[in-house]
This record gives sequence, C-alpha cells and structure tokens, in this order.
Amino acid sequence: MYILDTDTFTLFNYGHPKIREQTARKGPFVISIITKIEIVRDRFDFLLKASSKAEWLKAQSLLDEWEAKIAATVVAGVNEEAGDEFERLSKIKSLRKIGRADLLIACITLARAGTLVTRNVRDFKLVPGVKYENWAD
Repeated sequence: MYILDTDTFTLFNYGHPKIREQTARKGPFVISIITKIEIVRDRFDFLLKASSKAEWLKAQSLLDEWEAKIAATVVAGVNEEAGDEFERLSKIKSLRKIGRADLLIACITLARAGTLVTRNVRDFKLVPGVKYENWAD
C-alpha cells in the first residue's frame, strides 16, 4: 500500500508528471486522515479569512474542489495499530524534531505496513521502521 503525504497528494492533483507516472506504474494509493485534515483545514482557513466577495467565492470553490478530490480517494484513518505505533514513537526523544502531523502520518503508515510517498525524507528517515519513497524528484 502506498500512502501519499499531503505535499505529494497536492502535487499529484496538480498533475506533477513524475508522481502521475509513478501512480500509473505502481497502482492505487491512499492518503491518511491527517492529510485530509491538513488540506481541508487550509481550505477552511482561506474561506474564513477571505477579505472580499471574490476571494470568498474562490475559497468556497477551492474547498468544494478539494473535498471532491478527497472523496474520490481512499482515506486511511486511525486504528488500534496506529494507536500502538503512536504510543511507541511518542517515547522516542529524537522524533520530537519532526512535526506532529508527520509523526501521525508515520504511525498510520506503519500500522498498515505501507510505504509513505513523500519528498520529506529528512524527517521520515528518523522514524524507525517507516518505509518511504520520493516520487517527485
């Protein structure tokens, strides 16, 4: 199972040629609930911070567009195994350097014995056991 992180899923949806090629070659992918949250939260923030009618309408359009893209994608949520990974990884002091969202994505990936697709190899190489690939470069 390939799990695309937020940046990679965004690039996929903008038609990044290398990521599109790899998804066609390697097959279906999923995103984590964390990626869904990050994308929708950003779209909601844009909607709430709009300072004109045009901006507000554009924000609504973008929210609708991204909700449709997410709805067309399998979302891997939190399960018992991801919770166990969270408990294990939370105790590793060196992992405090990586962002909370990245840690949670790693937990979901490990729980599903998946391969994370990310450009952020610097942080994920710190996570014991997580498999990752960079399809963008």
